[in-house]
Amino acid sequence: MKHFLTRRWALPWLVLLVSLPALAGPHPGLFFEASQVEALRQKAQTTHQAIYQPMLKGATSYLGSTVSPSGLVTWKATGKTLQLERREIGNLLVVLAFVGQLSTEPQYLELAKGWLLTVSSWGNLDLDGTHDLIQAHLLGGAAVAYDLVAPKLSASEASRVRATLQQNANALMQSSKGGEWWADEYLQNHNWVNHAALGLAALATRGDLPDSTTQPWLELATGNARKVKRVLDLVTDGLWHEGFGYVTYGLSWHLPFVSALERVTGTDVGDLALVKAMPRALAATQLPERPYQSLLLHGNFYAISKDMGLMPLRYAATRYRDPVAQGTADTWLRGTTFSSYAPEHNQRVFEFLFYDATLRSAEPRALPLDWYGDNQQVAVFRGGWDKGSLLFALKNGPYGGMAGWQWLKSGMEPRGTLNISHDHADDNGFYLYGQGSWLAPEAPGYYIGHSGSPGPAANQTVFHNSLTIDGVGQLGEGVRDRSDSAASYNWYLERKGGIPFFGSSEHFGYTIGDGASLYASSFGLRRWDRHALFLDRKWVVLRDVVQASRSHVYRWSCHFMNGAAREGGWLHGRGENGQALGVAVVAPESFDVSFTEQRPVHVQKFNPTGSVTNAEVKPTTAAANVTFLTALVPTPESAWASRPAVKALDARSPDAGLKLTEGSATSYALFNDLPGQSRDAGGFRLTGLAGVVRYEGSTPTRVLLVQGTSLSDASRTLISQPDATGVLEADGLASDTLRLSGTGQGSPRVHAPLATRVLWNGVEVPFHREGDALVVGKLAAPLPITSPEATGPLPPAVLEPSASDASESAPPQGAGSAMPPLEEPEPEASRFRVGASCATGGGQLAFTWSLLVLSGVLARCRRRRTRPPAR
Repeated sequence: MKHFLTRRWALPWLVLLVSLPALAGPHPGLFFEASQVEALRQKAQTTHQAIYQPMLKGATSYLGSTVSPSGLVTWKATGKTLQLERREIGNLLVVLAFVGQLSTEPQYLELAKGWLLTVSSWGNLDLDGTHDLIQAHLLGGAAVAYDLVAPKLSASEASRVRATLQQNANALMQSSKGGEWWADEYLQNHNWVNHAALGLAALATRGDLPDSTTQPWLELATGNARKVKRVLDLVTDGLWHEGFGYVTYGLSWHLPFVSALERVTGTDVGDLALVKAMPRALAATQLPERPYQSLLLHGNFYAISKDMGLMPLRYAATRYRDPVAQGTADTWLRGTTFSSYAPEHNQRVFEFLFYDATLRSAEPRALPLDWYGDNQQVAVFRGGWDKGSLLFALKNGPYGGMAGWQWLKSGMEPRGTLNISHDHADDNGFYLYGQGSWLAPEAPGYYIGHSGSPGPAANQTVFHNSLTIDGVGQLGEGVRDRSDSAASYNWYLERKGGIPFFGSSEHFGYTIGDGASLYASSFGLRRWDRHALFLDRKWVVLRDVVQASRSHVYRWSCHFMNGAAREGGWLHGRGENGQALGVAVVAPESFDVSFTEQRPVHVQKFNPTGSVTNAEVKPTTAAANVTFLTALVPTPESAWASRPAVKALDARSPDAGLKLTEGSATSYALFNDLPGQSRDAGGFRLTGLAGVVRYEGSTPTRVLLVQGTSLSDASRTLISQPDATGVLEADGLASDTLRLSGTGQGSPRVHAPLATRVLWNGVEVPFHREGDALVVGKLAAPLPITSPEATGPLPPAVLEPSASDASESAPPQGAGSAMPPLEEPEPEASRFRVGASCATGGGQLAFTWSLLVLSGVLARCRRRRTRPPAR
C-alpha cells in the first residue's frame, strides 16, 4: 500500500514540476558572477581605467533622463532633449546596466533599472516594422541589462521585462525561420546581430522562463553561430569584404553572445579564424598617427569609429594568448582620444570584460613591414612603424572576398546567400598615406546599390583609384537591380581579380594585380596588369599594362584630399598637414587630365571639407593598348619646387622605365611586360620582369631583380643568377659588406668589388670572387629570418610554377600550401610566377578549399529582395 501511494502521488507532482520553470538562474551570470563584481571594480580603478572612465562619464550624462519609442531622450529636470538612432537605445541599456554594476553609487543602478523598465513597457520592440536591427539591438540590450539588473527588480518588474523579452525573441525567431532576408546571410552582420540578440535573450532568461520557451531560441541562435563559424573560418587574413567598420560592428554583438554561450552552457563556437587573423591585418594597415584608422577604406563608408575595433582585438588577445593582438590594441588605445558618448560604448563594455591586462603585449614594430592578405587579395607595403612612415596598399579581391567567392562557387554547407550590397567596384585600386596625411585616398562614401539609395553612387569605380573604360567602371558598380545576392548575377564567378605576385626585400616591395576580368566582356579586355614597385620605401612606381581587342578611352584615377592641378607632366595633389603628393606621369607621353570634386554620402566624416578630388589621366588618342607609367612622390608642400626629379629612362620608349633623382642619388627602374622578356633601355639591359639600380653619383650601390635572371648597366652585369627569382635585392655594392635580402635560395652573382663578406637575410654566407663580382654558394634551403629591425622586412619565398599557381584564386603562397584548382587553369593565369613572402600574415586557404571542392556543386542561385542598409 505504501508503494502504491508513493506511485499515486508521484505522477501529479512530476507533472507539476515539469510545468514549472526551472529554478531561476543566478544574476548576473552571462559574463560574470556577483562574487566577481568587486574584482571588476578594482580593474575599473587600475588596469581598465582608460576603458571604464569614458563609460562612466557617458552614463553620468544620462542621469535623470528617460526615453521614448521614437528615440527621443528627455531630461526631466531641465527639459533638455536628444534624439537617438533607435539602435542606440539597446546599446545604451548595456552601458547603463554595466556602470550600474561597477559603480557603488546607487543612482547608476536606478538609472539602468528605469531605462530597462521603460523599454520593456513598450512591448513590441520592432519599432520600424522590419524585424531587423532595431528590434535586435533593443532585445539584446534589454537581455544583457536584465541579467545585470535582475537582483534589483521586484517580482512584477522582472515579470514585465521577461514578457517583453519573450514577445520579441519569439518574433525574431519566427522572422528567421520564416526566411527573412538576413536569415541565411552568414557573411553579413544583420545575421550575426539578430541571432546574437535571440541567443542573449535565451541565456539571460534561462531558468527564469520555461525551457520550452527559451530552448528554441537558444537552439536557433547556436545553430546559426555554428554556420557562421564555418564560413568565417574561411576568412584567414582577417579582412572583411565590406570593410573593417562592418565586421567590427557585427562582432560587437556576435562575440559577446558566443562568449556568454560558452560560459553558461559550455558550448564553444567562438574560435573563429577571422578573429584570430584580424590583429595582424589591423596591425599591418594601422596608420601611425591615427591608429584607429586603417589604410584600407574599401567597402561602404559609414564613419570612422575610434573604438569599435578594440573589442575584437582584446577578445583575440585573451582567447589566443596573442601578444600581437594585445600590442595592436595598446597602440590603438595610446594613440586615440575617445569620446564619452555612451550610446556607442556598448562594445567598450565587452572590451573591458575581454581584456586581460596580464597578457604580454608585443609592439607591432616587431612584425615584418610588408603583408599580404589572401582573402581580400591585398598587398601592403610600409616604410616603417613610426610616425611619418609611408604606407601603400593594393586591393584586388572579388566581391565577398575569396572566402565568399569560393563559398558560392563550391556550394558548400551551410548553403546561404552572399550579400554584396556593401562591396564597391574598387578592385586593382590603391591607397597611399604618409607623413600624417592621406596622400591618395579613395572617395569614401556610402551607397547601398539600390535604385532608391541616396546618391551619388559611391560604389562606382570612378570613386576609387582604379581604371575606367570609355567612362564605364567594373562589373557590379552602381545600381544592382537584381537584388543584393551575388548569385543573381551571371558575371559574378567570372569577375575574379587577384594578386598573382607579391614579394619584398629590405628596401623594396613588388606586387601585381590582375584586373583583366573585372570589366564586361564586351570591352574585349585581354590584360590589365597593375605592377606596383615600392621604391626605397619612399616612393611608389605604378605600371599599368592595358590591352584589349579594340580601341578604348582608358582613364587612370588618383584621388587627393584637398584639390589638385596639372603642372606639366605632374599632377600636384594637396593632402593634409602641409603635405603634397606629386604624380609624375611618365607614360603615356601625351595625356589629358581632368579634375572632379566628389561628394559621396558621409565623406565629410572622412574629410571635414566634405569632398575629395579625383584626377583622371587619359591618353590623348584612343587605343586598344596603353601602358601608364607613373611615380607617386610624397613631398611637403613647402618643398614642392625641390621635389625629386622623375623622367623617362628612354625617351624613345617612355613606358619602359624611369629614373628618379634626389640630391646625388638616382634610382633607375626598368620593366618588361612578362618575366621571360629582355629589354634594353637607357643604357641598361634587363632579363626578367623588373629591375632597379641605385647610384650615388656614378657608383652603383644597390640593385633589385624581380623575377629575372640578370640586370646590367652600360659597363657591367650588376646582378645575375641561373634561375629567375621572386625578389632579390643586393645592397652595399660599393662597401665591404654585401647585404642580400629576398629569396633565401639560389646562387646569385653580384658586382661588389670591395666586399669582403656577404650577409643574406642577416646571416653570413660563403662566396667566392670572380674579378669584381662575388658569387654566393648555392643554398639548399631558405635562410633563417633575423629581426626586422636588423634586416627590414622579411624576405619572400618563391614557388616554381605548378598546376596550383594557375588556380582561380592564385594567391601568393608559401611552400607546401598550394591550393588545388577548382577547374582547369586558363593559360594566361600563370604568366607571373607566384612570389610568396615570409613577411606576409594572411593565412592560407588550401585545406579549407580542398574541403569546399569535395563538399558540393555550384551554389543555388536565389533572387533576394532588397532591404534597408546596415551600418
